[in-house]
Amino acid sequence: MGRHVLLVGYEDQDNLGIRYLSSRLLRQGHHTRIVAFGNDPEPLLHIIQSERPDIVGFSLIFQYMVPQFSAVIRALRAAGVQAHFTIGGHYASFEPAELLRHIPELDSVVRFEGEDTLSEIVEQFDRPSLWRTIPGIAWLDHGKTILNPPRQGRTHIDDFPEPDRRDIDYRRQDLPTASVLASRGCPWKCSFCSIITFYEANGTTGRRRRNPAKVADEVEYLVRDRGVRLILFQDDDFLAGGMDAKAWAKAVAGEIVCRGLEEEMRWKIACRSDEIRADLMAPLVAAGLCHVYMGVEGGDETSLAALNKHLKPQVHLRAGKILRDLDVSFDFGFMLLEPWSTLQTARNNLEFLRTFTEDGWAVAGFCRTLPYVGTPIEKRLREEGRLNGSSLEAEYRFLDPRVDLLWDFCLMAFEGRNFGKHATWNVLRGLLFDTHLDMPGRRRDPDRDEAARALVQSSNGVMLDVLENAIDLIETGEAKTLEHHELVELAKFARVEDQSIRRQLTAMERVTESACEMLFR
Repeated sequence: MGRHVLLVGYEDQDNLGIRYLSSRLLRQGHHTRIVAFGNDPEPLLHIIQSERPDIVGFSLIFQYMVPQFSAVIRALRAAGVQAHFTIGGHYASFEPAELLRHIPELDSVVRFEGEDTLSEIVEQFDRPSLWRTIPGIAWLDHGKTILNPPRQGRTHIDDFPEPDRRDIDYRRQDLPTASVLASRGCPWKCSFCSIITFYEANGTTGRRRRNPAKVADEVEYLVRDRGVRLILFQDDDFLAGGMDAKAWAKAVAGEIVCRGLEEEMRWKIACRSDEIRADLMAPLVAAGLCHVYMGVEGGDETSLAALNKHLKPQVHLRAGKILRDLDVSFDFGFMLLEPWSTLQTARNNLEFLRTFTEDGWAVAGFCRTLPYVGTPIEKRLREEGRLNGSSLEAEYRFLDPRVDLLWDFCLMAFEGRNFGKHATWNVLRGLLFDTHLDMPGRRRDPDRDEAARALVQSSNGVMLDVLENAIDLIETGEAKTLEHHELVELAKFARVEDQSIRRQLTAMERVTESACEMLFR
């Protein structure tokens, strides 16, 4: 008899993690339903009481959401739900003991890749003596966390069925947008990222790529059977892995062209800037590639070294020029500050941003490095004694208190522009993508495109000018606290100018909802 499984997760760009889990269980004859996670437990409780699932699996993507998951799970148990509760994700994989301390109501934790592990839990959940021996899980035994032996991940990811998308109606979206995973893993070792350590623990170091024909099969199904017009390739790095990977990317593009799919849709990838070459990107663009997310991260050589990027700022600039020459839109990740930053590295990063975005082709924005669990940076900060709090709440201060002051100023001045899902930075990114997108039935308006770039150029300039003035005040010693009147006035000016940009945004034609919501969360 098939088991009944409820899979609960934050729905961000199709949440391919739980959708791969669901398709695997469906193939085995089980019954599954996918539900979006919400802070209110009542809708989920109603579904559970109505459908009475045997297992409820939670997908924890972001570690900062542990308190919300804890509250919901606790409420479900208090309401009498007896189903087997299990949870997976990066934080769950790296810190199962800490997670079980926060959420003791869980029966099990699935560590690292979960398709095989969850399928065994589903088969054995009603026999504790058996499921508690399953490789790749953690569980509580009278308050003590038991870590079972790790499970070896699969080498051939084509073995997994395509993600379960039964509940998605793409045609109802303004711009029908779907996510596809053409590979798993990444060969790079950036110190701020847990991807490499996640897959090392899974026994699958490096990058596992799917057969290009199977990737194109999935794209063709989404485009011609489901009405999708924009494909978001969610690979950690679509071009990583040397010459073989470059040939593979061209093969995927070739399959798309052979089927004529480039006439019906567009697609987006993520990669490093040093992987962008004109001879490689041109056939991808011919196959419909329209947008690239670049992991730039820094424009100062010292910061790039601390992040283990092994790149020079000039590489980023060259990549940007290649994409502009190919008329491809792009955006990028950027950390103004990392744990070992100085005022000088911050200034160098600022000047890089000014050069990189001065034409309004991309939006200048930034964050600071966060010490995510499982990253080399988190480990190094722990060794230096600079992390305060548990792994869930870990925080650090900079080595120079003036850099702390600079970051506090950034939070005060640019809160509405740079930080949060609805920040101006995100809306402008969506606007640029929307105005740049050119495809059958949706032609580009050059005037609107030019107006969007002018607005981005203005927003970039204000932010960088304010930031430069703040660094000057702090570096000269004129501003020593956040209450310094010139810093306060600078922050007020930045917020007023940002409000003006927002008013101009609302006056423009509405940004396509799917582009803004799906592409730039």
